[in-house]
Amino acid sequence: MRRIILILSLVILIFPVSGKVKIQKPQQQHPTAFAIIVDEITLEKTKASIENYRDALEAEGLSVYIVSGTWKNPNQVKAEIIKIYKRQPSLEGVVFIGDIPVALIRNAQHLTTAFKMNEETFPFPESSVPSDRFYDDLHLTFDFIRQDSVNPLHFYYKLREDSPQNLNPTFYSGRIKYPTEKGGDKYEAISEYLEKVVREKKKSNKLDCFVSFTGSGYNSDCLIAWMDERLALTESFPLAWKNSQDARFLNYRMEDYMKYRLFDELQRDEVDIMLFHEHGSPERQYICDIPAPNGLQGYMDYIKSSLYSTVKQEIEKKKGSPEEIKAYFIKKYALRPDFFNDFSMEEISRNDSLEREKTWITLHDLKEMKTYPRFVVFDACYNGSFHQEGYVAGYYIFNNGNTIVTQGNTRNVLQDRWTIEMIGLLSQGIRIGQWNRLVATLEGHIIGDPTFHFSPISSNTLGIDIVTNKNNIQTWENYLASPNADVQALALRMLVENDVNKNMSSRLLTIFKTSPYNSLRMEALKLLSRYANHDFTEAIRLGLYDAYELIRRNSATYVGKCGDPQLTEAAIDVFLNYPEAQRVNYALQGAIPLLPLDEVQKEITRYQTKESDTSLSRQATIKSLQQQIEKNRTNNIRTLAMLQDISSPQEKQISTIRYVRNYPRHANIETYLSIINNEKQALNVRINMAEALGWFNYSYRKDEIRHALENMIAMKKMPEKLQLEIQQTINRLK
Repeated sequence: MRRIILILSLVILIFPVSGKVKIQKPQQQHPTAFAIIVDEITLEKTKASIENYRDALEAEGLSVYIVSGTWKNPNQVKAEIIKIYKRQPSLEGVVFIGDIPVALIRNAQHLTTAFKMNEETFPFPESSVPSDRFYDDLHLTFDFIRQDSVNPLHFYYKLREDSPQNLNPTFYSGRIKYPTEKGGDKYEAISEYLEKVVREKKKSNKLDCFVSFTGSGYNSDCLIAWMDERLALTESFPLAWKNSQDARFLNYRMEDYMKYRLFDELQRDEVDIMLFHEHGSPERQYICDIPAPNGLQGYMDYIKSSLYSTVKQEIEKKKGSPEEIKAYFIKKYALRPDFFNDFSMEEISRNDSLEREKTWITLHDLKEMKTYPRFVVFDACYNGSFHQEGYVAGYYIFNNGNTIVTQGNTRNVLQDRWTIEMIGLLSQGIRIGQWNRLVATLEGHIIGDPTFHFSPISSNTLGIDIVTNKNNIQTWENYLASPNADVQALALRMLVENDVNKNMSSRLLTIFKTSPYNSLRMEALKLLSRYANHDFTEAIRLGLYDAYELIRRNSATYVGKCGDPQLTEAAIDVFLNYPEAQRVNYALQGAIPLLPLDEVQKEITRYQTKESDTSLSRQATIKSLQQQIEKNRTNNIRTLAMLQDISSPQEKQISTIRYVRNYPRHANIETYLSIINNEKQALNVRINMAEALGWFNYSYRKDEIRHALENMIAMKKMPEKLQLEIQQTINRLK
């Protein structure tokens, strides 16, 4: 860490910095410190509220700095944070209030859960990731690119190739940024928000009431995935099961327009946490689909409405004149000549808009609403886009309810990520920012006060130990004896963080095999992925049959990412015999073709022999799988030939190589390496191929890839850009 801080300090000295900075030192000495980073104008306009906030934090046991300035760039802000980080007591977190520069990160899509936009072809604002990991993860190093030409608070940075290639935030962070699209005086709104935080901090509030909602199209609409969340949250929130009101699981299917039911839940003052599992955008939460028709007349109206909308789209696409298009559909569907008599483009647009509004929660809905859950989690794309003038997460904290803090994402996110990992630590009084640090992604952020916490079930020092005893192995061995599943999960994580000799994998596998806790087994599986060895393979195999759907689903995903032939039998068995777990089978459908195809075909044949009396539906599934495998085999042969042919269009080669990031074919590794090593190939093709191999970080052949790349750059001189990309991939595979 000292070496990293030295490098960062040198980078900051090189970068031109200007603007006066003022630091108000802590008034009290406590075991850990916290920094309020605020722009000068916001401090001037909200000074009394910020100082009240500071006093409330110090009353909770934090030594608090107030750092203000006319911030010119992120490096200037980071320089001040590093100064505080070097001091004692240990810095545990920061909050950015007001207009603090935003770093938009490039060359780091592997640190996101799903974002994979082509940085070469899409504009910088779209293909970069707004992320405060620039500030809170001091392990990472960046090169400055440029300031945005439209928004002067936005700055673009590239993750350096020689930087560590994994997230491990040094401290937690949060953003208190008013969504100006909401209207009103932003400084007054920030002051009112901070006073709300101070009021809530004076209350004693144990986490004993939560609501979880799952929207349409999420996790393949799998009811088993929805149902099994209860298994984990029973372990995480032990106080919330007194009655049906305190632990509530809602699904979009429960009402035609579920948003209005959610409004009721959001205005229940007793709710501590609201979990939204849904799709989203910066301005919307997508709650449900348009309801299915009811009765014969309902279906008739639905068909008419659908045809009207289709005709409207065809007219807008200028596929012909309105009369020609109507005549075409009348003939195609044998409709009466007067079917389109009441057709109106304006009426259709208005009806479609009104209908859609009932299926979304929008900024307009939230503008005057009071929301009361103290913590709201948006397991959705873009709802946490704090760099926008209007964003969902901001509207939830800036109102007259009691919502203090939210977690949201600045970019799209993977549906299958483990969004409730270690969330039970909040029942133990852990600060929400600290929890977010433990489950960090490049795009995931705390919006609001990151120091907010619930009253612990029982008194403990866990929050301080995470900061001051993070490298004390005995501390975490002691916590491993806790009766709480998520405390054990944290202890495992900290022990793995300190496992310098890589000796923990067999112990993790034993815990995975024996623990009765769903969340602890899931944590053991996730930690085993860091080792990517035989113990990891065995955990994947066993995980395909686990009682907890999330473990089965993640194991299915790991099947493709690992690619070990030993997983073939279990993968085929689960795919054919357990179709009710829709999301698991969806993951396996993409994973099975990444296993050795000859082994897959042998296993299918063996299964057919063993299951000669199999049902018709299973026979159809087997036939479909065989066809898929043969299609994959044929396509793979054709694709490899195209990639190796130096006369192939470069654009086509690169597009195909980018596909490898999602679908790592482990059997193709020799060919992929040969493309990188072939000096006759276009440089951009070689660079993209080197980058794609970085996505084999869970592969059973990852060490083989890394050694081959190390030998490659040791044996011959390569263009600098290619060598840098190879080095980044080597770092990712370590």
